Amino acid sequence: MKQIIPEIYIQNAREAIALYREIFGGEIKNLQLSDDLEMFRDMKGKVIHSELHVNKSCVLYFVDAYEPRRSQVGNVTVMLHMDSEEQLHTAFERLSRDGQVGMEPQKTFLGATHAIVTDRFGAPWALNYAKR
Repeated sequence: MKQIIPEIYIQNAREAIALYREIFGGEIKNLQLSDDLEMFRDMKGKVIHSELHVNKSCVLYFVDAYEPRRSQVGNVTVMLHMDSEEQLHTAFERLSRDGQVGMEPQKTFLGATHAIVTDRFGAPWALNYAKR
């Protein structure tokens, strides 16, 4: 397997990807909207594809949850292996604003610092930092 890229179906994808760029850095690429596409004529302004390139090996895709079967985010939890404990705490603090904390940042039995949070858009995140 060369790479895993999570595709996250989320409400308000355009707003969400802007927030995630603020938190994780990187560049938003390939933002494609439903406007002017016949198959999406009843869904103007929806994000049908977007990419957040955090760095060369970390890419996240985001799509508006416009289909009824995609109305629930939660089938995917994105595990982010952070570069530092400080980065983990900063991301956790930002993601937990108006979100739901599943697990406060804490040392685990594996020696890593780990946290779980569902952000205000309903996207679940697992944050992990382990010294290597």
